[in-house]
Amino acid sequence: MSKDTMGYRLYGYVIGKEIHFEIENRRLYRLPQGSADKSFIFGSVLFNHTMLHLFVYLLQHGRHTTVPREELLRVVWEENDLVPSSQRLWQVLKNLNRRLSLLGLPDDFIANVRGSGYIINYVDITPIYYRVSELQRCPEIITES
Repeated sequence: MSKDTMGYRLYGYVIGKEIHFEIENRRLYRLPQGSADKSFIFGSVLFNHTMLHLFVYLLQHGRHTTVPREELLRVVWEENDLVPSSQRLWQVLKNLNRRLSLLGLPDDFIANVRGSGYIINYVDITPIYYRVSELQRCPEIITES
């Protein structure tokens, strides 16, 4: 049984100790853990919809196994009524890895496994869930007459 069917929904991920990813807000940000000096550095990047779908899909399915290129094209592009192409996949992955490296993640956070597909090349990733309230599950508005 998935967490979603048990009353929980995926909120995002914590990557390492400092990187936070909020799916709903399409935001990835870094909150540095304590520092010797009193300076505070905050970094944040936003994702477009295609990049968001690709990143979430890889975090969900590519942390322990390689995700084939054809699967990414189908799930991220075709199922969102977009025209898939290897060139577009390469561009989005290149831009995604560049944004991830801006926040201090390795350049090969998403690695190309030649001839197989793509995999998340990072171990310390923790999914964060929240409990779905009854109000959130029921989209109808109930009013008293």
